[in-house]
Amino acid sequence: MKFSIRDIDHSALARRAKEEATQIFNKPSTRRNRSFNEIFSTSLYGHVAEQYLIEKESFTDDPRPYKDVINKNGEHVEVKVTEGDYYVPYVLKRANSAHAETFRNYPDLLYVFIAKTFSDEYHLHGIYQWDDKKFVLQSS
Repeated sequence: MKFSIRDIDHSALARRAKEEATQIFNKPSTRRNRSFNEIFSTSLYGHVAEQYLIEKESFTDDPRPYKDVINKNGEHVEVKVTEGDYYVPYVLKRANSAHAETFRNYPDLLYVFIAKTFSDEYHLHGIYQWDDKKFVLQSS
């Protein structure tokens, strides 16, 4: 799966990213001394992939705070975007830790995309499934 920001509705993307950035910014523990613009930029980077899944792959928005999308089978999906393959082990380590914190209700499905910036081409690096201990690659 490959796509870019040119393939999606920019106003819907900006609306979703701004909503999440506002939630993050308004809570000191998630803001972590970042400016609104820093948070918005980071949100935008991840939301390109989420918006693509919603518009082109028939996923739906997960309405819960700080959650991403729901696939066609009704499964909650966490979406992560990183700059390159070399960061994927770090993304997986953080996802494994987050999943272990049960209060987070972290999804059992994880989609990892690669894109250098939000304006570059995105490609699906892998789909990972939780196996009761860690996320395991299901398809790439």
